[in-house]
Amino acid sequence: MTINNNDHIVIIGAGILGTTLAFAISSISSSKVTIIEQEDKPGLHTSSRNTGKVHAPFIYNPEKKKIWAKAALYGYDFWKKYCHSNDLLFVEDGVMEVAIDTQSEKTLLMHFEWGLKNGLSDSEIKILNEREVSRIEPNLKCQAAILCNKDASVNYGRITQTLAEQISNNNKLVKIVTCSKVTRIKNNAPSSRSIIVEYIDSSQRTKKEIDCNFLINASGSNSINILNSLHLENPYQDLFFRGEYWIAPPKYDSLTSHSIYSVPQFQQFPFLDPHWIIRASGTREIGPNACPVFTPYGYNNFDNARELLPKIYRLMTKKGHRIHKTLLRKELLDLISKEAFSSISKRYMINRVKRFLPSIDPKEFRIRGTAGIRSVLIDKDGCFVPNPIFIMRDNILHILNYNSPGATGAFPISYAIAFKLLENGILKDCRDTMFGRSATPFDDKLLTTCRDEIDIDFV
Repeated sequence: MTINNNDHIVIIGAGILGTTLAFAISSISSSKVTIIEQEDKPGLHTSSRNTGKVHAPFIYNPEKKKIWAKAALYGYDFWKKYCHSNDLLFVEDGVMEVAIDTQSEKTLLMHFEWGLKNGLSDSEIKILNEREVSRIEPNLKCQAAILCNKDASVNYGRITQTLAEQISNNNKLVKIVTCSKVTRIKNNAPSSRSIIVEYIDSSQRTKKEIDCNFLINASGSNSINILNSLHLENPYQDLFFRGEYWIAPPKYDSLTSHSIYSVPQFQQFPFLDPHWIIRASGTREIGPNACPVFTPYGYNNFDNARELLPKIYRLMTKKGHRIHKTLLRKELLDLISKEAFSSISKRYMINRVKRFLPSIDPKEFRIRGTAGIRSVLIDKDGCFVPNPIFIMRDNILHILNYNSPGATGAFPISYAIAFKLLENGILKDCRDTMFGRSATPFDDKLLTTCRDEIDIDFV
C-alpha cells in the first residue's frame, strides 16, 4: 500500500524532539508534516525515562557545548510558557550542585563561571559556603554548593503525549502514524526531490509507503542506524548506558527542598554521578547511574545478553575507527566498573548519594524507579562527541547524538532547525496557518532569539 498525499516533511520518531519539531514547523510554515513512530504511543522511551529536569546551563562548557548551553538557557522559558498554557506541571524547585572536597570545590567555581557566561544572572545562580548551605538545606553535608533557581521539574513523557495530541488533533496539516517501523528509505535525490519511506504497520501487519519531499531523521538512538542504512560514510560508533533509579520512601519527602547533584567524579565523560531527585509529582528518587548495555532497548538482562556479541562485533569491525582507544582507557574502565557495580548493588549506588545526604539508609529503599537508556556517539579517534550532530544529505536531515539536555532544549533547537529550513527554502513560509503563530504560547522575541543565537550547522 502506498500513501501519496504529497507530504512535504516526514519526521521519523515521535519522541520529544520529533513532536517539538512538528510543532515548530507547523507554527511557522504551511508545510504538511507526518511523524512516523514505531511504538503505539509517542514518547515511550527516552522521552519518558529520564530525571524530568529542565536543566540550568551551568554544567555546560560555554565553548565546547555552546549549543547545549544556549538550548538549556532558553528551554526553561519555552517549557514554562508551554506547560502553563496547557495545565501541565512545571515546578520551579531549583537545584543545588555540591562539592564535598577541595578538588570538587574548584570544579564548582568553574561551573559557576560557566553559568554566568551561559546567560544566567546573579540572581539566578549563587555560590554558597558550608554555613549558608546548612541554613537552606540542614540535612546536606558539603564544603560548598551552587544554588540555581532557574531549574524546574516536569513530566516529559506527559508533555510529549500532549504535544502529539495537540499537533495531530488541532492541525489538519499534521498527522502521526504509530505502530510503524521504518524499514527502508528510497531516495531519488538529487535527480528528484521525491523520497519514499517504507515502513511496517504492526497494527495491521502490512507494508506501507509514504512520499515526502524532505525527511528528518529524529529517531534518537536509532538515528545512526538509519544513517548507516543509506550507506553514508560517517566516523561514528554508538554506545549505550542505562540509567537506573531507586524510589525513596515517603519518610524522606522533607529531607531536602531542592534536587541535589554532586560534582561528577569523571568529568571527562558525559555523565553525572547519581543524585537526589525531586520529581514534578513530589516523589524523591536516587539516580541515575550509567551502566553500559548493548542495545537502546536493553531494559532487562535478557535483551542485553542477546545483543552482547553482535554489538561487540559491530564495534570492533568498523574500518578506521579507534573504538578500542576508548574502551581500554583506564578512566573509562574505572567509570564502567563503578557504574556497573551501582547497578548490581543497591547499597553501593545509594551510598554514593549518602556522602552528601548522610541520614539516608540504603535498607529503606525497596522499589526501583523507571530506567532509561542514553545513546552516546564516539568519533573516529575514540573520543565522546560532546554536541548534537546535524547531517544534511540529499534532502534528509539526520539528527545524531541528541541526548541530555535534549529534552530541556527540544523547543529551542527545533525552532532553530525550522528557521534554518525556512531560510533554505525547504519549508513553505506561511505565518497564518490554522495552527500558526497566534496559536502558540511563545512570543516573537523568544523565537527570534532561537533563530539568532542557536547556531546549528548542517554538515
